[in-house]
Amino acid sequence: MTTGDDNRVVINDPFARRLMVRYLQHRKDDISTLRLALADGDFDAIRHKGHNLFGSGSAYGLDRVSELGAALEKTAKKKNGEDIAQLIEKLEAFVSNVRVT
Repeated sequence: MTTGDDNRVVINDPFARRLMVRYLQHRKDDISTLRLALADGDFDAIRHKGHNLFGSGSAYGLDRVSELGAALEKTAKKKNGEDIAQLIEKLEAFVSNVRVT
């Protein structure tokens, strides 16, 4: 697997490609969950989701997901809704722009 500067992830194995596509879809679901948690002021749920993102992103070769997850976890502990909203936007932008080929 290689990742280019254009957010394209090249995966030769068809099974691994399907796993990556599924992983990215789950992250899109996470974005919705994060937005709902933020609207509800559920910082604990955001912290937990951020922790999970931190742990999973690098395993899929998506270090940016791990970075944003760590930032979400840290920011949720501070209960900073404005910064959390910005991090969710960054996560959405990254995940939406990854192309698996």
